[in-house]
Amino acid sequence: MAGLLAPADDMEMEKIAEDELSKLQRQFRVMEIDRATVLSSVQPTLRMQKNIINTLNQDLEKIMMELKFTKSTSNLMEGARSREKLIALLKDHEKYATEVKEHRETIKELDFLLKQVQKEIKSLRAKVTGFEIAYANVLTGQTLISQLENRLDTAMKKFNTVNSENYSMRLEIDRLLRDRQFFNTLWKNQLKRLMDGKAMIIELLEQAISTYDQREEWCSKLDALKEKAAVDYRKHCLEVRELQRQLDHSLKLEEFLRTKGTVRLTAADAKAEAKKLEQQEEEMRIYNNYVNILDAIKEFAGEEDVDKLIQEFTRREEENYALFNYINEVCTELKNLSDNVKLLQVNIEEENAKHQAKLFQQQESVESLRSSLEEKRKATASARATYDKSSQVLATLLQQIHALALSSDCDSLPLLKLLGRRFDINVINARLYIKSLEKKVLEIIDVIKLDELIQRQLESKERTPPSTRRRRARAAASQRPRESIPVQ
Repeated sequence: MAGLLAPADDMEMEKIAEDELSKLQRQFRVMEIDRATVLSSVQPTLRMQKNIINTLNQDLEKIMMELKFTKSTSNLMEGARSREKLIALLKDHEKYATEVKEHRETIKELDFLLKQVQKEIKSLRAKVTGFEIAYANVLTGQTLISQLENRLDTAMKKFNTVNSENYSMRLEIDRLLRDRQFFNTLWKNQLKRLMDGKAMIIELLEQAISTYDQREEWCSKLDALKEKAAVDYRKHCLEVRELQRQLDHSLKLEEFLRTKGTVRLTAADAKAEAKKLEQQEEEMRIYNNYVNILDAIKEFAGEEDVDKLIQEFTRREEENYALFNYINEVCTELKNLSDNVKLLQVNIEEENAKHQAKLFQQQESVESLRSSLEEKRKATASARATYDKSSQVLATLLQQIHALALSSDCDSLPLLKLLGRRFDINVINARLYIKSLEKKVLEIIDVIKLDELIQRQLESKERTPPSTRRRRARAAASQRPRESIPVQ
């Protein structure tokens, strides 16, 4: 009995040691699970921060790209063209200002000449009769009227020039305001799209983080179930060993008692013995089945040590878990990439649609501009034809006026003589020729009236004067109209 109790104590000690070892392994496994849980809980935060940093870097790149676009060659060329246009406009303004100044100086000179003519007329006014004084007053009034008309014409031209410049500047300001409004609208739309995209990305990140947390929780539960199954398997193995040990002990005890005692078996004892033997056979069959399973596992793994088998199984489970995590991460990344590709495709389609709409709008605007250009060209052609006809008619009239002035001996006017040179008739001095012709016609009419008056006076006399007195009277009458004509 002492020999039987010693192995029993050893087995008890071995069982206690194995229980302690399994407990320590279980604690170590729990600690490993806690460490992995902590690492997995930190990883989503780091990943989210990394995604936020990448998003901010992308925004920075977009902003830098927009700044490059604003400093691009096309914008610089547009600014250079605007600068050149302003310089050209300033040069035109200076040229026109110089021309206006020259015209003003010419007007001053003409005013000075008119004053000289008026002084000359005043000096001659004392030497003429009342009829000539009235004629000089009329001439002075007409000169003053022509001077005022010239001033009015100059002022109207200047006013029209300023109005045309103001109209062009208003058109340019309206165009710039429309461009600015269009740019502000596009800028607001782009900012709205950017904010919507950021909100969508943040929402997708939150959904991905929550999904990843759920997957981590389920994986931890699966690991706990695997650990529990492994613990149950080890407990079952220990129970099988304990049953085998008890079976061996019972067999040995039965053999010992069978050899030491001779007891008559009854029918009931025989039945109980048969039942006991059947139970023992069933336990032996279960034991053999377990042993065969363990042998098959050892043969499959190529290892006889059970502890090494457990370690290899644990290592394989960890490798499988790591591979499972890697596959999940790759799938998640592939899903994100596919979502990004779809989003980019949608953006590309939207940009293509906008580009097509913009092209269509530009084509419509080009067609409308072409139609308006054709209309303007037609109007310009008709106006040019009308201008040519008017120019021809005006040239014909001027030539006829010049011919009439030459035939009337009034081609050189007093004002043109004062200038020191002769001018051909044109639009500017045609009025002077016409006025000269009017004066010539009025002088002829006055001479005719004077002759008629003299004839009536001569006819009303009762007696006829001597021939000598008649010749003197006719000579005086012929000299008086000549003196009434002003010096040309």
